[in-house]
Amino acid sequence: MPSLEALPSHVIKPGWLVYAVLLTLAVIAGETLNVWRGGPPDWLTYANWLLSLALLVALWGYALDRPIGTAGYWRAVFWIVLFANLVMLVPVLFEGGLIAIVTGALSLLVVPAYVAAWRYAYRSAEMWERDTATDD
Repeated sequence: MPSLEALPSHVIKPGWLVYAVLLTLAVIAGETLNVWRGGPPDWLTYANWLLSLALLVALWGYALDRPIGTAGYWRAVFWIVLFANLVMLVPVLFEGGLIAIVTGALSLLVVPAYVAAWRYAYRSAEMWERDTATDD
């Protein structure tokens, strides 16, 4: 039986990894469809892509138990992405109708990504410490 020292210092989270793959594919498919159906992207589309990318990177970092940057950076990114997405989401939800229902339902599918991003920034101390220890 292998010793504990022989085990890798990180543990991939399989459920989160599957979710990261599925959400990444869904985002790419959705954004591709939006560009294909609409005209050229505007500044709001680019902002949405940047926010989505940041959320996906945090999700992948959490799923793979890999530090990317610093915990402080991801703490700031988490709040910026959450606030910006709420600012964009609230007017759509208050508009009502079918678009609000669809947007609300799709938003529920992204909630686990926010949970992962929060855990990545605030509840992954061992991973961040492990990264700091390897920098020495």
